Amino acid sequence: MNGPSVSATRWRDAANDLADLADRLTLAAFRHHLDVRTKADGTWVTAVDEAVERTLRERIGAWFPEHAVLGEEDGRQGPVDAATWVIDPIDGTTNFVKGNPIFATLIAVQVEGQEVAAVVSAPALATRWDGVAGGPARQDGRPVGVSDVARLEDAEVALGGLDTFVAGDRLDLATSLAGRAARVRGYGDFWQHCLVAAGSTDVAAEATVALWDLAAVKCVVEAAGGRFTDLAGRRTADGGSALSTNGHLHDEVLAIAAG
Repeated sequence: MNGPSVSATRWRDAANDLADLADRLTLAAFRHHLDVRTKADGTWVTAVDEAVERTLRERIGAWFPEHAVLGEEDGRQGPVDAATWVIDPIDGTTNFVKGNPIFATLIAVQVEGQEVAAVVSAPALATRWDGVAGGPARQDGRPVGVSDVARLEDAEVALGGLDTFVAGDRLDLATSLAGRAARVRGYGDFWQHCLVAAGSTDVAAEATVALWDLAAVKCVVEAAGGRFTDLAGRRTADGGSALSTNGHLHDEVLAIAAG
């Protein structure tokens, strides 16, 4: 596997600096009173989500004025053909609002639609993952890699919310995995994919999810030696669903998903 480019390493380091800014904002507000609004899609947003995205956009604009930014809250700004920073200011806003520490700021850089550098920072869990195309992936500065489990019957599988599997007509996939895997858990959101990257979980699947939820974790999983596709098998973070694995189990799970 080829090593990371100088640009990718530079962008990863910049993303870590951006994550430091985001962590200060999210931790200062965590488990305090928050004004919560419901967006048109039924999900929650807070002033903290908006402040984090605004802060990161301003800093990216100052550091990389030739780049574009795509964020969950304020959409896309910048040239269509430019390197693009994909931001989810708080992945797991419901957890954040409820005082659950499983939330993170997700930052990725895409070039020609492929993720080349990323950071996933979960300050209330006191941990952070990052990665660059071609590797390495790191957790808290230490290299991590996917597991070597080769049989689904020996694997731990993590699933996103079962309601999304029902809504996405994918409940058969969830029940099939639950019936075949050694262990099934519901870590949810960014965390399950980062656990795959770290070798702590072998498979993670989500039925309904957006690009900004996935760009950063896709980069980290691939940098750790894993595979990441949508549930149709396309190597993309923009397919509306997600499957990350240690690689050994990927085709088997895709076959189950295909029915």
